[in-house]
Amino acid sequence: MALLTDFGWQDGYVGAMKGVILGINPHCQVVDVAHEIGPHDVMAGALVLEGVFPFFPKGTVFVVVVDPGVGGRRRPLLVEVEGRLLVGPDNGVFTLVLQGREFRAFEIRQRRFMLERVSSTFHGRDIFAPTAAHLSLGIRPEEVGPEIPPTDVVLLSVPRPRRDGQKVTGEVIYVDRFGNLITNLRPEDVPQGEPLIEVEGVRIIGIKRSYEEGRMGEVLALWGSSGRLELALKERSLNRERGWGVGTEVHVSIQGKE
Repeated sequence: MALLTDFGWQDGYVGAMKGVILGINPHCQVVDVAHEIGPHDVMAGALVLEGVFPFFPKGTVFVVVVDPGVGGRRRPLLVEVEGRLLVGPDNGVFTLVLQGREFRAFEIRQRRFMLERVSSTFHGRDIFAPTAAHLSLGIRPEEVGPEIPPTDVVLLSVPRPRRDGQKVTGEVIYVDRFGNLITNLRPEDVPQGEPLIEVEGVRIIGIKRSYEEGRMGEVLALWGSSGRLELALKERSLNRERGWGVGTEVHVSIQGKE
């Protein structure tokens, strides 16, 4: 089982979820993916989930709790996709994993798979963790509640790159803990040739293979581990030093073809 939340470590929320899981399935192997997602940052949760999803084996149950709408009208959701299960709120946090993949979705309703008392503020402990634990013991997805059409699952509106001739404009969609900026640009979005990248008046020529290729203080571009274009400063925080962040536009063209 893999846990991903915005709970942090200070308040014991992650520990409470693990206690519930192990109380139902003492033999469950629980892996902490990340718990320092920015509070309520559903898009950040979606990006982190996208980055780790392919590396977990089939049969993994992911419990993803970035849930600013807890206790409200959003549905508790179970999704079955490529042999893995996703448990969490129906608020778009599964968007980047689900795009381009076939999946089945179910609304979690069966109280027998939840804690006896369900609070309105901690569904991670009271709904998602116990349901995931029962799934790890082999209950079928159909047992948690009614199947819902894939088109009814909430998906985030992810900004798409814009093309104007040989120029493509993307934007920063995530800042990692090192201050590196991850954009919505993938290799297929970038014109063929030696790219010229412009950000806030700064010109970056070419795409590096690693951080080591950059000079100290030089803004560099590279294809990050997520497969997206990433901007960075060698051994420093680009976000902190330049003030660039989510929403900053990134323009890519081919030298001589602007």
